[in-house]
Amino acid sequence: METQLAVSAITKRRHAELAGQAMKFVAELLLIEPLSPAFDHKLESIEALGRDTIAQASARHAGSLAHLAPPPTSGIAQASAALRSIAAALEPLRPGNLVQGDKRFGLFAAKSDPAAYFRRYLSAQAEIEAALSALTRERDGLLRANIGLEAEGASLRPLVAALEEHALFAEEVALTLEARAATIEPREPMKARRLRADALHTVRTRARDIAEARAVTSQALSLRELVSATNARLIAAIEQATATMLMVLRTAMEAARLLSQQELVLDRIAGLNRAASNLITDDSAPDGDKAEALQAAFARLYDALDRLESERAAIPALPPR
Repeated sequence: METQLAVSAITKRRHAELAGQAMKFVAELLLIEPLSPAFDHKLESIEALGRDTIAQASARHAGSLAHLAPPPTSGIAQASAALRSIAAALEPLRPGNLVQGDKRFGLFAAKSDPAAYFRRYLSAQAEIEAALSALTRERDGLLRANIGLEAEGASLRPLVAALEEHALFAEEVALTLEARAATIEPREPMKARRLRADALHTVRTRARDIAEARAVTSQALSLRELVSATNARLIAAIEQATATMLMVLRTAMEAARLLSQQELVLDRIAGLNRAASNLITDDSAPDGDKAEALQAAFARLYDALDRLESERAAIPALPPR
């Protein structure tokens, strides 16, 4: 999943509009007697710039940062380890499964027993079902977390955009004040001093407050996007591992029919009837090819489990808040 940018870009047209508003504000300020209460009252509008937006942003992210953390992965690790252990025991080309075992007492190799081998799937199905169910629970938890993170992000993005506009407006006001103060200083030194000492100070102080609020809110949004992207990668890896395990079992069920003339019914494992294809369907294929095809399915399972473990291990630590 591709994360959205934490900061929205202001178009040239909107930039021009904000610059025009800044010029209008300074022009109105220049019409006011510098020592009158009306001058101070006009500056109060700058002191209030972005105040409501900052309050909204603080209310929406300050109380929720505590729960924003990388997803716990102990359950994923346990389920993945369980599937890996099961796979290691059931690999068809492991000696004693679907191939001749090691020589006993140095005399002869133990003969493989396909029927006995496939019965081991029945014995392991409760353990398999528990591991797959655990992965499904972990995936569902991550999906719910991402729904919440997206809702929070959707409420923060407009506030980041608004703070960006407030910051740009304040910057344009400051630039215009500096320029006008320099222009009027020869003929109106008192007004020029008020523009620099009071108006410009007020604007710069407010611009600093807005910049700080924008940085905090942008970080809150970025952290949510980071955790959401991490969750999405874990979700994809869990789904791949689960689907691959189901494909292995479906392949084993078909192989049992062809190699040992028995029906392997793993009815406790949910979703097995909807598992992926890539099954053994060629009844004329040599028995060895069927065992190798099943082994190839196990190889794909190992790859999927490796990916899951890699994604789990790569979860980034969040920066201190």
